[in-house]
Amino acid sequence: MKTLDSRTALALVAGCLASAQVGKVPPALGAIRDQLGVGLIHAGWIATAINAAAAMLGVLVGLALGRLGAQRGLLAGLLLLGLGSALGAAAADGLMLIAARAFEGAGFVLVVVAAPSLLATAAADDPRRRRRLLTLWSCYMPTGMGVMMAVAPYILQHHGWRGLWTANALAIGTCVLVALFLKLGAGPGSGPRPVPVTMFSRARLAQPAPWLMGVCFGCYAAIWFMIATWLPSFAVEHMGYTPERATWLTALAVGGNILGNLTTDFWLARGVPRWALLAGVSIMMGAFGWFVFSAGYDPVLRSVAAVFVCSAGGVLPAATMGGIPLVARTPADIAIANGILMQCSNVGTFIGVPAIAALATALGGWDGGRWLIPVLAGIGVLAAWTFRRVALQPASDLAKAPGSSAGILVEQAN
Repeated sequence: MKTLDSRTALALVAGCLASAQVGKVPPALGAIRDQLGVGLIHAGWIATAINAAAAMLGVLVGLALGRLGAQRGLLAGLLLLGLGSALGAAAADGLMLIAARAFEGAGFVLVVVAAPSLLATAAADDPRRRRRLLTLWSCYMPTGMGVMMAVAPYILQHHGWRGLWTANALAIGTCVLVALFLKLGAGPGSGPRPVPVTMFSRARLAQPAPWLMGVCFGCYAAIWFMIATWLPSFAVEHMGYTPERATWLTALAVGGNILGNLTTDFWLARGVPRWALLAGVSIMMGAFGWFVFSAGYDPVLRSVAAVFVCSAGGVLPAATMGGIPLVARTPADIAIANGILMQCSNVGTFIGVPAIAALATALGGWDGGRWLIPVLAGIGVLAAWTFRRVALQPASDLAKAPGSSAGILVEQAN
């Protein structure tokens, strides 16, 4: 059986385009700050405004897609992404750009919740194919961000940051046309069968495993995006890089995350528990992330640390995304759990990036702000340890909980 068909391939491409809207900002922040006259903290909000909608709407979108279907949600998300990028290209000031980024955020959350639900549903009868598709999906963020950061310097040099926004709007528009050609969102194959509202009970939202994985993902995302967002400007201002070399360094760090994504199955196949992967990545990111923003060390060593922490950290998103089908009984449950995961990860991103900028500003430099990184890593370790206790809970106890997936979490621990 083929791993990809036209619709699953489109879902993967849509995810990469969604993440590209995140990746276009870091290399353009310097130009945006110069042209629109915004400060460091304001720039942080521009970078993370796309995550605001996902931080607020992830669970609600998951619930809605359980009724409306993943394919319709994916198409709607692409339309909002394109609209937001086009509006951003015409923004006259920082507030208008943040508003445009909010449109992109609404589209982003629709795409990143709908696409994995669509992939998991399409391969529901073939666990091996489903695992391959979700492993590929876990690469969407570093792939889209890495490609965008690689091409952004050329576009910025010749067309400015507004040209970069316009180019993204055109790319998304092309993807929308392809989706319409494939009749995405039309007909009976547009997603899982509608689920009665009464089925969305408190018990379905109160399952601990998705929330604990979500906390781990949120702490990871906060640290990862701190590095990915601020490394281009930090490398220029404190490590002696040119803007172009700083962008390439960040693209290398972001692109290396794909290697981490693809090695997750290697570790799981060798008996490493899922909770141990979550805890180990959190510890590694806390230590190396702190080192990246530490003054007084060789810039080359800090550059290597940035590439390593962003690359090896890719194990965590793949481990969490791959764990979702193991705690979900139906396609609707997958959408809800994906919504929880995306909401938690975007809360981390939305708060983390401007928070470290605010701390650095208030404490007189990055040596003060960097301490936020090990604090977040510690929260991730605690969530992973708690997840271990849930994962090892006997199946007979899980079966007593309404809406539980008895026995599934035991498999998830291995």
